This record gives sequence, structure tokens and C-alpha cells, in this order.
Amino acid sequence: MLVLGFEKFCVKCGKNTAALIHGMCTNCFLKRHDLFEMKDIRIEKCVKCKKGRVKGHWEFLSNEAIANEVATRVKLNHDLDQPKIFVELRPINENDFEATVNVEGFLEGVLVEKKMDVDFSVDKVSCDSCMKLCSNYREAIIQLRAGSQDEADAMLEVTKELLAQEAAKDSLSASIKILGIKRAYDLWVGSNKGASKVARKLAKLYKTDIICSKKLIGQEDSGKEKYRFTYCIKKK
Repeated sequence: MLVLGFEKFCVKCGKNTAALIHGMCTNCFLKRHDLFEMKDIRIEKCVKCKKGRVKGHWEFLSNEAIANEVATRVKLNHDLDQPKIFVELRPINENDFEATVNVEGFLEGVLVEKKMDVDFSVDKVSCDSCMKLCSNYREAIIQLRAGSQDEADAMLEVTKELLAQEAAKDSLSASIKILGIKRAYDLWVGSNKGASKVARKLAKLYKTDIICSKKLIGQEDSGKEKYRFTYCIKKK
């Protein structure tokens, strides 16, 4: 007995194909259905420290980080199997970008793919740390004491470099003010955590102890007492 197979065809264009999605060929399906849409792309960049907010954290923005952030703004309109999202980023200038977003995956066993071009700009803001530093916010003071002015100047340069390394990870670790006195310097530092790290490195470098003190300056909203710490590094 001869058994005849049934040919599959698109209900819209009549194309013979075994790759059907809801009875339509891939082209007809994608013409009538948006595979995905883009939510608003909002990327913030601090005008002072030049860091950007990525996944709730402030860090220096790379093109890869921006592309990853764009990918998180994709909203899939269908339950794709093995979905993949690719973002090709094209910087126009420091703050303006174009991107091609490509989404692919399987629907009813058929591979589908859709591209979309988007453009967006980075929003210029001030991060919380820089706003605090601009208002002379400080959690710690690093005091440098030396036997001569040349030694004090050398200690200052080393300390500034160590603070810059910490500020690259946390902007609040920057020094907001430097007070110079004879053979000595006081550096106001936004973050006690950063100041403490730098003080320990200085003590190790100059083979001396840290003279640490603290002063009560108020209370946090939770009622916890707030202190300002002072770390004195005296070169022997």
C-alpha cells in the first residue's frame, strides 16, 4: 500500500516548509510578531570621577560593561529555548552610542533570529561619593610626620598614590583636602576603610607603628554612633 505524506506549508504565504511556527514560516511569523523589545536604556556616569553605575555599583565604564548593560534591557516576547543575546556597540563619542541587538533562539524547534538598532546616551550625574566629597565629608584623617620637609614631601607623594589606587575602587577613598604644616601633612579622606588600608601600607613601608585615635561626631539614622578616625604615621 502506498502511503502519501502530508506536505507542510505556511498558512500566510503558502510556502512549502517543515519549519513552521504557529502554522507560519519563519519570515511570516517574524513579520507579524516582535521577537523582543527594548526597555529604556539608562546608564549613569558621574561627571566628576567618570565612573558609571552598572548593576547598582559604580565602576569605570568599559565598552563591554555598557554592552552587557544594554543586553539586560532586552525583553523577550516569547518563550525561547536556548535564547542568546548579542550586542554590537558602536561609540559615537564619549557619551553617545549606537548598538545592534541580535536575539536568537528556538520556537517550536525552529531557529529564529531578530536584529534591532538602538541609540542611547549616557546620563551625566553626580555619584553619592562625589557629592559627599564636595561637601568636605570625611571619615578619617591620615597624619604624616617626618624629620625633614623633604621626607614629608616624599611621604605625601606616596600617600597620594596609595589613596588614588583605593579611589579607583571606591571614589570615597579620595583625599578631599591636604593641610601642610612644618615637616608634616594632614590628609582628609572620605572613607575610613580606604584610609585604614593606606595607613597600614604606610606603616609597613616606613617600618613604624600606627597611632590611631577616634572622635565621636554624631549618630547614624539607625542610632549607631559615628566616629572620625585619625591615623598618624611618624617616620622614624
